[in-house]
Amino acid sequence: METIKRYDLHKDDYSKLHFEINDAKPYFEKNQKHASVPHRHSFYQIIWFKKAGRHYVDYEILDHPENSIFFINKNQIHYFCNNAANEGHLFHFNDVFINKYQQGIMERFLASIFNEIGSRYIKLSTADTNKVRLLTSFIESEIRFKDLYYKEQVYHYFQNILFQIERLRQKEANIDFNVAKDYKLAVNFKKLIFDQIDAFYSIDDYAHKLGTNAKTLTTISKNILLDTPANIIKESKILEAKRLLSNQKISIKEIAYSLGFEDPTYFTKYFKKGTGLTPKAFQKTHL
Repeated sequence: METIKRYDLHKDDYSKLHFEINDAKPYFEKNQKHASVPHRHSFYQIIWFKKAGRHYVDYEILDHPENSIFFINKNQIHYFCNNAANEGHLFHFNDVFINKYQQGIMERFLASIFNEIGSRYIKLSTADTNKVRLLTSFIESEIRFKDLYYKEQVYHYFQNILFQIERLRQKEANIDFNVAKDYKLAVNFKKLIFDQIDAFYSIDDYAHKLGTNAKTLTTISKNILLDTPANIIKESKILEAKRLLSNQKISIKEIAYSLGFEDPTYFTKYFKKGTGLTPKAFQKTHL
């Protein structure tokens, strides 16, 4: 068993652009050994698959149609399937890049795109595909020629791609992300769970921290997250446990404590009830 690797983008080198664009197929072929096994990033990733295929995200293989765009959040585990076409473009970027010219805008995209709510990808229409293709060609041209103010231009064109994705996600969910209070509460609820994943709180506690009540939180959770708050908390704990179990250097006991379990034995029972596997069996099966 090997530890799932975590890759960085120009780590601690702030002279770099902190943005990359790659042709997916050559990139995959060059890095197949690493790209075709579960791994994670400390940066965000947008993947535009031009052809239908399969992609693995957080222990689930997803079949997708042509012209699909995936949005991979920081620390999500994913890999490229060997039996897929994997044709398209990869966009890698981090907070340093996206906040450079408009401070704090990444918070908006975290809420609207990288919130891990709903589908992990969107399907582009013909018109949307043409827009993304044109913007992508502009980005590639700016990076190739590095003319005056090319960094600002790259930022401008890529931000337009993110706005386009946000628009499509908004239409898909039939929600205005900027004004929908219920949606914002659901996003903040999920964020709060992961921010405080090392604790066990009651539904009332979460509601209080979010400035609402348990009844409202339950209603919003069912309507937007499609499950009860208790189940959302449980599934979030299990997902984070899976991600932590990918690191063979951390003991199961340490993982249990980091997730707020006082008794590692109870963590094992909790995990097995949610997945059907013990933590050890999960590692042997998935890593």
